[in-house]
Amino acid sequence: MQVKTRYRYWRMRRIKDPKQRLYASLLIAATSILLIRSWHMSMEEQNFAVLVGWVYSLLILEFMLTIGCLLAASRWFVLSKWQYASTALKFGVWAVMMHAVRVFILVLGRTGKWQNFDLIPEYHAVFSIDWFWLYFSVGFALMALIGVYVVWRLWRRVKGKYDHFF
Repeated sequence: MQVKTRYRYWRMRRIKDPKQRLYASLLIAATSILLIRSWHMSMEEQNFAVLVGWVYSLLILEFMLTIGCLLAASRWFVLSKWQYASTALKFGVWAVMMHAVRVFILVLGRTGKWQNFDLIPEYHAVFSIDWFWLYFSVGFALMALIGVYVVWRLWRRVKGKYDHFF
């Protein structure tokens, strides 16, 4: 005989872990900032007309990785299970690494021997950048890489405890 309950779908009802929701929401916030910046660079600043094809393809690849991270983090936020965290974190790591590579190319393209190598030749003379934003992007890219390293070290430490999820 089946037990009568007030709640019809009792299997779906469970308590969500608030820490997982916090971590997922932080990842969603960081990913949203990166997504908005990538969208602004590609659509508002018209970088597809200025950048060389392979540099613009890196921007599009970063955009796609960021969307994947946002979707995976949203799934992690809704379902609140550790097994969904690994996908979101992997997409986040790849998006941060791609962003750091793109910022490195931007810095090389504005300074030194390879000045404006990432631009179409027609835009070499007219393209200039505010140095504050260059330093700003380098600082945040370095902070993101340090954050990825710290999360990776913590993840390796904790992974043994939750090994049956991965």
